[in-house]
Amino acid sequence: MAGTIEKGVDTAIVTDMIRLAWEAAYDVAILVSSDADLVPAVEFFDQKGIRTIQAGFPPLGSHLSKACWGTIDVFAFRNEISRY
Repeated sequence: MAGTIEKGVDTAIVTDMIRLAWEAAYDVAILVSSDADLVPAVEFFDQKGIRTIQAGFPPLGSHLSKACWGTIDVFAFRNEISRY
């Protein structure tokens, strides 16, 4: 969103991913973001054998999706997503 201010969200996401990986809480991470700032973290997890799948709205986030093990086009599934 234009004009919004984001402070520390990337750091919080990566911190949670590291903490949960340290606790062996997951084998595959699904990262719902298009932020290229997360590429180094994804590359680190890949080196450690943790797969990351990027969920986003292509073509946004192409740098991140290329770094990830897989990608999900959320827009393609928009009709299947519902609120319970």
